[in-house]
Amino acid sequence: MTRKQFGTLIAVLLVMLALALAPGDASAGAAPDFRGVTLRVGLPSGYDEAVAFREAAIEAATRLGAKMEVLSFTVDQLHDKLLLDFQAKNPAWDIVFVTTTSAAEWMRLGLVTPISTFMKENSAIVDETVLAKDDLYRTEDFTFDGNWVGFPTYSTGVALFWRTDLFNDPTEKAAFQKKYGYALKPPETYAEFRDMAEFFTRKKGEPLMGKPLEADFYGTVHSNKPPSFLWYDFVNYLVAFGANDIYDPATKRPTMNSRAAIEAVKYYVELGKFQPPGQLNMSSGEAASLFAAGHVAMQVEYFQRMTAIVLNPTKSKVHDRTDFTVLPSQKGVAGRTHAAHAGGNAVALYSLSKNKTAAYKVLELSATRELQKKVLLEKFPNGGWVPPRMSLMRDPEMQSRYPWMKRALNDLLLRKDIYYFQLGQIPEYFASIDIVGAQIHKALAGQTSPEAAMAQAQTDLEALFKRAGYIK
Repeated sequence: MTRKQFGTLIAVLLVMLALALAPGDASAGAAPDFRGVTLRVGLPSGYDEAVAFREAAIEAATRLGAKMEVLSFTVDQLHDKLLLDFQAKNPAWDIVFVTTTSAAEWMRLGLVTPISTFMKENSAIVDETVLAKDDLYRTEDFTFDGNWVGFPTYSTGVALFWRTDLFNDPTEKAAFQKKYGYALKPPETYAEFRDMAEFFTRKKGEPLMGKPLEADFYGTVHSNKPPSFLWYDFVNYLVAFGANDIYDPATKRPTMNSRAAIEAVKYYVELGKFQPPGQLNMSSGEAASLFAAGHVAMQVEYFQRMTAIVLNPTKSKVHDRTDFTVLPSQKGVAGRTHAAHAGGNAVALYSLSKNKTAAYKVLELSATRELQKKVLLEKFPNGGWVPPRMSLMRDPEMQSRYPWMKRALNDLLLRKDIYYFQLGQIPEYFASIDIVGAQIHKALAGQTSPEAAMAQAQTDLEALFKRAGYIK
């Protein structure tokens, strides 16, 4: 080799070394170095899982040498903002918060790069030990067309919460037995749930557990603010009654005028008689707070929401008098035992990001058991966030600190007899629940009948599905 050739070789090697040390590189065999990289993520305000991810992601980015810029929006503002930026081909984001109702839409549009796709194309970047995918809660709920969308931000399901002091009171038990002819206990069917909601609905001054009430008391409560809050509550009844979630997956034809769907709406409207007047515009947080204040006997709600408020001793007057169980079942409907919505929200890669490697590594590290435990203890000392790491939920220290955790794992999240279902996986699902939610709200308000509401919803849905090309 001549001196000139040797000099050229040295120059090439120096260039290769410089590239290997450049910010954002994660060369095989070397720890990722993302100095100088700033990652941007938009998160919804008022979501405990968004707070948990924010804290873990900031810590993860710091450890990797990067910075996190976090912007907050309402969930609807965030949905619209990301869509507009994507349509404008704006690479302003790196990590996106994907709600369960927007996953299909964003995947079909290409707004999200599926985690599974990134991992396949960048296998050298992935640390399988750190990832520990099998330890994450129900990753199948975050899969679309066979692709894993993103990391789950929490593990949860919908549960039935009930007041133990009311259900175990001898006076109330005797009165219920006399009126309905069977024992007072947590309801196993929706017929029983309706009876108990009626039984515990009392006016101010009437007795409850032998004492006159200082305020009106309600058998149950729902967050019926349209469309999303209402839909997330109602859909559990819809599926339990044997109806499709919006459409028949085999034919892609809407089925909101089916007998099962109409019966579910009629039942849901009937429950309105046993709820507070403000339920028509309540958010889930407001409904749970009413329970926590001691004014409600039973509530169907996401487990995470109730741990944050009702089981939280700093926010609830009845935290030590509340228990939970699986949802009731509709008698006569086969294959839908304890039907409950599973899934939730995830964090994923923005497809136009110029920092995907750094963004992935932040997602991978922020989802570790170590960082999730740190966030749980520091930011949620009284509960409120149910982490998606199953090993953390099984941790004896965590189960001792959060008494609900062991039971939630064994009696709710991992039970095999629960019919867990995902929400409809079509890009038009978000628009679909706007249509149906608006009509159910009219029925709840007494402005139309359940039959008329569902007939109109069916007409509007068919028009939407025709525009989408699903039906003719």
